[in-house]
Amino acid sequence: MDTTPLVSIVIPVFNDADVVAAAIRSCLRQTLSNVEVVVVDDASTDDTAEIVQEFAEVDARVRLFRQDGNKSAYQARRVGIHAARGEYLLFLDGDDELAGDAAATTLARATATGADLVQFGVEVVRPDGSTGGPFETRLQPQLGSLRGTDVLRGLFPIGQAAQGQLWRYLFRTDLLRSAYALMPEDLVLPRVNDLPIAFLAAALATSFESVPDRLYRYHFGRGGSGQKVHDLEWVKFYASAIHSIDTVATAAAEIASRSSDPQLVRDTYDSVRLAIIGYTTYYLAEHTREDLLPAALEHLSTRAAPHDIVHATAALWPGALGTLAAHMRRADLGARPVRNVLLTTNIVRTGGISGVLLAQARQLMNAGFGVTVVARDEGSDRSAIPSGVTFFELSGSDLSGQLSQWAKICTEREIDVVIDHHWLYTTKWPAFALTSSAEGVPTIGWAHNFAGRSVLRGLERLEFQTRHLDALAHLVVLSPLDVAFWKLQGMPRVSYLPNPPSPLLAVSPAAAIRKSAPADRPVELIWWGRLEEPTKRVSELVEVASQLDRLGADFRMRIIGPDWEETTKATLTALAGDKGVGDRVEVVGPLYGDDLLAAMDRADVFVNTSVIEGYPLTIPEAQSRGLPIAMYELPWLALVHDNDGVATVAQGEAEALAAAIARIASDPELFATMSHASLTAAERERTYDFATLYRELVTGALPSSWSPEPSLQDSAALIDLLISFAELNAEARRTTPRKPAESPTSAATEPTSDSADLLVRLVTPPARALMRVVPGLHPLAVKAKHAILRR
Repeated sequence: MDTTPLVSIVIPVFNDADVVAAAIRSCLRQTLSNVEVVVVDDASTDDTAEIVQEFAEVDARVRLFRQDGNKSAYQARRVGIHAARGEYLLFLDGDDELAGDAAATTLARATATGADLVQFGVEVVRPDGSTGGPFETRLQPQLGSLRGTDVLRGLFPIGQAAQGQLWRYLFRTDLLRSAYALMPEDLVLPRVNDLPIAFLAAALATSFESVPDRLYRYHFGRGGSGQKVHDLEWVKFYASAIHSIDTVATAAAEIASRSSDPQLVRDTYDSVRLAIIGYTTYYLAEHTREDLLPAALEHLSTRAAPHDIVHATAALWPGALGTLAAHMRRADLGARPVRNVLLTTNIVRTGGISGVLLAQARQLMNAGFGVTVVARDEGSDRSAIPSGVTFFELSGSDLSGQLSQWAKICTEREIDVVIDHHWLYTTKWPAFALTSSAEGVPTIGWAHNFAGRSVLRGLERLEFQTRHLDALAHLVVLSPLDVAFWKLQGMPRVSYLPNPPSPLLAVSPAAAIRKSAPADRPVELIWWGRLEEPTKRVSELVEVASQLDRLGADFRMRIIGPDWEETTKATLTALAGDKGVGDRVEVVGPLYGDDLLAAMDRADVFVNTSVIEGYPLTIPEAQSRGLPIAMYELPWLALVHDNDGVATVAQGEAEALAAAIARIASDPELFATMSHASLTAAERERTYDFATLYRELVTGALPSSWSPEPSLQDSAALIDLLISFAELNAEARRTTPRKPAESPTSAATEPTSDSADLLVRLVTPPARALMRVVPGLHPLAVKAKHAILRR
């Protein structure tokens, strides 16, 4: 009887005493009797070798080889392959088992087709004994017959996750020996020690077949699969996977030089390498203790370039990008000279955030910088882009593709600093900041609203933005109180700066003529902006008009601006009619350019009823035409400080605001004083040395005077404002019907009890720190918490 083995089963083992017997028995129970079991012990310190030896003494088909030191499963398999006597070879891990017909079924397919390797199905067994699931599904054969370079193309498709488990295949033994011959003989690979040989075997193979039978029982949770990362040594172990695939580079180049499609081999290797980098990053991001993550990602950056880490993760494991952004080392300002600046937002229009961005682009060009503007969404108004500015619009909605475009722009335009004007309104910005950092480019976040806006609107994003602040090299806000807020949230790199002058402010004459109080005619009131109710409270304008009417004032009010969400020209006009002031209030829709300037110059007083703003451009624009300002107080606004052209009353006090307007209009001396003060304030806003400020900002040299430390008064003011915003939010929730649950926008716009809890968690740490210094503020803090939770 011929006992020459037809199939060799190679089992690398290390400290597998509890399970190796089951593995060997599954081999000896094969329906194909002409098998041999080659067990290579990788210097176990338990009874593994002794157990194997007992099997060998009973059954000659079992052969034991011992390594004189722990050299990894990679070397153990190498020993087994060279010792194997069968023409074909199966791998089995010491903690798994083979189905009884594994050798017979795969050998039959190989001999019938002449295949170099045969893939078969896998059964995944979880610790509780259950099987199935997505991982098991991914391990099943997806391909039929392949020949030539299609073997490599099919088993390692470019741009997809790499599956390199050797125990999924029956191999022609000589194919494996050829693969090992391309690698250093003394190579030790603690992690991902099978993928290098799986890749090389696929690149060398000329024929592939598969069978659907699930012939391998993989025990998930045994060995190193699915483990948590508890210390830096574990981090190094998992990150060594990148070294494993890097060792294949020379061998892949050798195969490519002999291949009929060398570019395919090179591209496939690059794809597999990025897949390993991406998976390693994902695994560390998901399984590492929070306090260990910065050190873990720092070590990861020594194994692969930050560019590769970011793009590999974005392509295959985008869910891990947030963790990277929150914990990877960022690029900081001042590390290199700045010549080119990139400004970004979601979409470029003519006003609002876009207006500030475009004005800033002009100022930066005047300061000698090259300027690039990038819109992350499609649909921008390209005609608004200033001459001399390079404009890009990212295409598509796939984040990985957009990040690739972004990196290319940063590289080709030689960008030195990014200023992100939309970071406060999106959850995508950390991925872009991370990508910029990977290219050595720091990101500055530019805030366009007061920090308490999230409390007022009930948005969920405040916690998200706070968690990822470390991805920003610097944060620019619009007032000292904003600086206090973000510093109390743990962001030390924050400064306040004025916004650059808008086109309307820029075209106003430097020496405008002071206006005089209206005499023998109605006082002309004006407001312009978008008709946004939640923050600008445009319906309050109609209420102010109603209160003026009750006072017997002679006035007309013009409301100028485009419709916004539910608030339209028609709804405001109808409200004015309901309030009995339809003949006094005119809602005219949007005006631009000379038409808007003419309307401003016909007016006497600008009225502002906003509940929250960061830098309302309309105030300096109105002041540049000599208009006194009557408004609800916004105490954080830097531009109203030391500004005698502005009269303020408490929020929501329409009667008081109407009285202030009547007083200004009826007192010629007061009117003249405020008009002159408005012109002075507008000139101050227009004449900041923006070239110097921006040069200092982007180079990291901004004076500390723009970044004051929080004071006790700041902290008390912030708590008081949080109370006000939380109460306004609660009132809005009581009076506004909820949107239907199926509304696609409801999750983003409607506050929930969860959002209240989030807010309490966010404000508690700085509030507690404040209480330790000033215990007397404790009642105010308690009131704030209760107001927030009432939402």
